[in-house]
Amino acid sequence: MVKHLIRQIISREYPGADFGILIPPDPNMGDYSVNLAFIVAKKEKKNPEDMARQMADQFSRDTELNKYFEKIEPAGGFINFFLSESFLHRELLKIVQEKDGFGSAKEKNFKINLEFVSANPTGPLTVANIRAASFGDALGNVLKKAGYQVTKEYYINDVGVQIRTLGESVAKRYLQLKGKDIDFEENLYQGEYIIQAAKEIKESNLIGPDENFDEVADKCRKYATQKFIDSARSSLGDLGVKFDVWFSESKLHESGEVAAVLSDLKKAGHTKEKDGAIWLVFGGDKEAVLVKSDRSTSYLMNDIAYTKNKFKRGFDRAINIWGADHHGDVPRLLAGSEALGFSPDKLKVLLHQLVLIKKQDEFQRMSKRKGEFVLLSDLLKEVGRDAIRFFFMAKDLSTHMDFDIDLAEEQSKKNPVFYIQYASARLNSIFNKSQESRESGVIKRADAGLLKEKEELGLMRKMSKFPELIEEVSETYQIHQLAQYAFELAGDFHNFYEKHRVMHDNKKLEEARLLLCWAVDLVLKNCLGLMGISAVEKM
Repeated sequence: MVKHLIRQIISREYPGADFGILIPPDPNMGDYSVNLAFIVAKKEKKNPEDMARQMADQFSRDTELNKYFEKIEPAGGFINFFLSESFLHRELLKIVQEKDGFGSAKEKNFKINLEFVSANPTGPLTVANIRAASFGDALGNVLKKAGYQVTKEYYINDVGVQIRTLGESVAKRYLQLKGKDIDFEENLYQGEYIIQAAKEIKESNLIGPDENFDEVADKCRKYATQKFIDSARSSLGDLGVKFDVWFSESKLHESGEVAAVLSDLKKAGHTKEKDGAIWLVFGGDKEAVLVKSDRSTSYLMNDIAYTKNKFKRGFDRAINIWGADHHGDVPRLLAGSEALGFSPDKLKVLLHQLVLIKKQDEFQRMSKRKGEFVLLSDLLKEVGRDAIRFFFMAKDLSTHMDFDIDLAEEQSKKNPVFYIQYASARLNSIFNKSQESRESGVIKRADAGLLKEKEELGLMRKMSKFPELIEEVSETYQIHQLAQYAFELAGDFHNFYEKHRVMHDNKKLEEARLLLCWAVDLVLKNCLGLMGISAVEKM
């Protein structure tokens, strides 16, 4: 990759210099910009602009760099690198040769466990779960393209207080349906979905007439838990999200892994007993409950055991995607993992902020316990998979977002999904009108050197950066950059399409432009595929 080449050559000439390689916001400032002169000038107490001029002159004479750049110029202390047309033409041919493989890295001997969504099976999935689903699925796709071995995993929280509360909630609704006068406390799950589960249990004759409340609640818990796990599988499948592994928390307890990890922590001196409970001790004076006074294990204890289980299965890194309400749990889990002897860089926890649903300028209230929420399945029916996935990964995971249903349904340039898919439809239309197919020998033999217009070069510049984008996202996990790239590439294509005719009297130029359109089509489909979004053939 070009970035690697720049870093390699500069590091060879200036060993130890901690410089950055930036992408300028304006192509007139170059394709890459390096702040090396500022770093070296500060150390040597010289003028950075003078240093930049000397360095630009030095790098301009480098024979390896000359294969990629037409000029290297100083600008206010920065050194700007401008890709050559010959390099862009070579990259264009590379795209159509590699097709779907463009941007793919060689397979790495590195296994990643990517755990996301993992909603408690206490009800149907809501829009609160979509952000992690869209983001996590796309991140897994990017990591695979970057060469990592990735397992997408859903952690089923099928033990604990919330699951017991689910069983009691369904049991009491069941008994009410049987004509019993039963109080239904506010702390129980209130939604219509609880009543529906109770109706199904009643109709199935799952419960005998002589069973006590605890027995009824246990059967209701098992039935409802499985019902909502199946519902989650179905809704996520409709969103295009498929998991490789569905891992039940209950297995950690049944196998004795939770007890074994607790024993390991005790032996290593990382626990203490206080107020009848067992606490994790970390960070000098910090502590967190592992086992409660009633002898039940905490979420933290179970999560530490689950983390160890992942590493026992041979994963080199575990990435967890959690809601922002779990931010306080992150340092505790990291401390627990380190207490077991695992390196801090083996576990990464990403937090996603809250999502609000807006329709006709009004926000929807959401609370699973109260039964107030917008279902994923309902939103899918209203706006479709593509709009949901794009909008939910278009912003940085750490920022709050409003999902505007009206905008997602709008068929105009205001809707980024429509704008991107319109580019895909336009590309398809070009080849429908052309006498040449995408794979024709005529297009493959086209003279890329005829592509010299500003808009043509701009498209090639944008596409040449795609492999570097994949590498960067695989390291930073900033999936929103992928959505931004697709939007910008579509915009560059629309700009080209509106200013230049593809079907042309000059057949050589027409062939070259068809080659360009084929490359844009390949890269755009590649990008959309990673995001799980359709590349439509017509609008």
